[in-house]
Parts: sequence; C-alpha cells; structure tokens
Amino acid sequence: MSINVFPQLLKITKTPEGAVVVDYQDLVRGADVAESIKEAFGFDNQCLGVILVRNLPLEYPELRSRLLRLASVFAALSDEAKEKTVDAQSNYSFGWSCGKEVMNGKPDTLKGSYYNNPTTDKPMTPADLAPLFPETCNPNIWPSEDLPELEIAFKELGRFIVDVGKLLAKACDEFVATKVPKYDPTYLQRIIADSQTHKARLLHYFPAETDLNGQNEAADSWCGWHCDHSSLTGNSILGIPCLSSFIATTNSHTPNAGLTSAMFIDEIATPGAFTEIPCPDSQAGLYIRNRGGDLVRISIPRDALAFQTGEALQRATKNHLAATPHCVRGITKGGRGVARNTFAVFMQPPLTEFVDEGITFAQFSRDIINSHYDSGKK
Repeated sequence: MSINVFPQLLKITKTPEGAVVVDYQDLVRGADVAESIKEAFGFDNQCLGVILVRNLPLEYPELRSRLLRLASVFAALSDEAKEKTVDAQSNYSFGWSCGKEVMNGKPDTLKGSYYNNPTTDKPMTPADLAPLFPETCNPNIWPSEDLPELEIAFKELGRFIVDVGKLLAKACDEFVATKVPKYDPTYLQRIIADSQTHKARLLHYFPAETDLNGQNEAADSWCGWHCDHSSLTGNSILGIPCLSSFIATTNSHTPNAGLTSAMFIDEIATPGAFTEIPCPDSQAGLYIRNRGGDLVRISIPRDALAFQTGEALQRATKNHLAATPHCVRGITKGGRGVARNTFAVFMQPPLTEFVDEGITFAQFSRDIINSHYDSGKK
C-alpha cells in the first residue's frame, strides 16, 4: 500500500467579506495552504492582503481581553503618570505616544499608542547601529509603578502573536519559493526568529464626548490610508495592521503584522470597570482596498488573529506578496463615551537585513518613521 507523504492541498475558506481564513491546526501540521496564501496576498483583483487565523489555542481570548482592557486603564492614568513612559529620544517609538504622530498634516490627538518590543526588553543589536536607530534599538519602557500588570499582558500576547506569525511565515516561504528563483525557502521564518527588533503597538482611540451623528464619515476618519512597513503584521484588529495602526496613503513597511479584533468599551456607562461591548456602529472598523480598487470592511472575530503583509515583504518577495493599503473608520452614529482598543505586532527583520537592492531594513524603516512625525518634534 502506498502512502502519500505530501501534504494535502487545502481548499480556500473565506469570510462573507472575502477575507481568507486558515486553521491554526493546519499551520501547525504543515498542511499545504499555498492557494490560501496566493488568494490572500496575491495581486488578483479580489485579493485583500489579509488572512485570518482561527481555531487558536485556548489561552488566546483571555490574553486578548486582558491586554486590550488595560489600554483604557492606562489611558485613564494621570498625565503625570503617562508622561513617565514617554521616550522622545526614540521618536516616540517606545512607551506612550499621543499627539506626536502627524495624520493628514495635523498632530493626531484622536488616539494614544503604547509601543514596545514584545520579545525582548533590550535588543542585542550591533553597537555601531544602536545609537543611530533609537526607534528600534532603545530599551522598553514600562509603567512599573503605576500599572505593572501592563508589561506581562503586553509581552504574553505579543509573543503569542509572533509564534503564530512564525507558522504563517513558513507557509508564505513555501509559496514564494515556488515563484522566485534562488529565494531562500526559510527567509521569512528566519528573519522573524532571528530579529531583535519586533515592535508591538497597543492603541487606545479616545471616546467622543458627544454623540457623533454622522461625523467621521470619511473612510479614514480614525486612521488614514497606509501600508505597514514590516514583513507581517499581526492584529487584534484595528484593524495588522496597523497587518493595524493604519496612516495616510503610505504603505506598511514591516514585513508582516499580526492584529487582534478591536475591543469597544463604554467608558461612561462602566466607569472604572472597562467592560467590553459590541461595536455600536456596523460601518466602523478596518477597511482595505482590494487589488481591484474596491473598498472592503473587514470584520475580525474575537477568537481570531488577522495577518497583513507589509512593504518590506513585498520588496523581498519580488512583488509576489503584496502590501496592504488599509485605514480605520471611526464611529459615525452614537458612540458617546465609547473607546476603541486594538493591538498590532509588527514582525520586522533585523536592522542589517536587506529588503531591497542596497537598502537595509534600518534605512528603510527610518525613512518611514520620520515621515510620520513633525520634523519640529523630533
């Protein structure tokens, strides 16, 4: 009796909006998901540049809810407490950042971000590069006195997303290796495993003080059109991102990003409790333009992660995996007192990794980050 030693090619599964879905267990067992990778990240008109991973390990929902709730808890701290975690020297790329990023030509005060490296507190980077790239090489900053539980929650969810990202990276490598001559079949897996400079972003969109009643109608009212610069973005969706954290019409520059579904909290109805509620506006959330130019709202289930490709990965794979233009639309109806919290992990290459001819990720990332901030505030 012959035994088929080759993995079975799985059929493509999609959400009603058209987002490709893969099962976590299929990634673990090394099933052939090449068609799903192509359908999610390719260049056909219907491709969205995002993939959802479902059937995650049982600990995921608790990791998600614990951290996203803490985004509101931290934002409610005194300005003095939050200011302790601001790192201007890193271009506000570690610790708390609010009103520093430029969106559509103006300081963005609609949200606050907490940035840190989820895998290491102090990256081991070449001594000659560390002082030149504080945006990626500075040590983490934690609110150890005012909210010590944030550090553990941030790291545990961030590392969970990176681990899932590694599995997805293996599937991406296998697909690209069949398309690009001389492609390193472990490229994406290697840079995620070896990198000391991954970056995670916990976002808190501040609640409106009054009902909006038609305001925020613009598609990018909360976070403008952009692409991440990482290889992969993993989101609890802001949407990845960022695969979430999403900005004016730039491209994401990380190789990829992982995103969680957003958590909505009515901070007036449940002051201090920060209880999760359903999204009050069915039109709010993450929007992506597919390759054909159509605008598609992506709904990420609470028990799933979304992963998006970034500009660095598009370059490294010779355009076989495309970056994802995306934005976040705010609540347009009601919404008084409702905050929105999300988490994105940007899986970035080592600083010395070349993402294109003669361009290292360090150089590439610096240019993108500088473009997001007012030069007078650097």
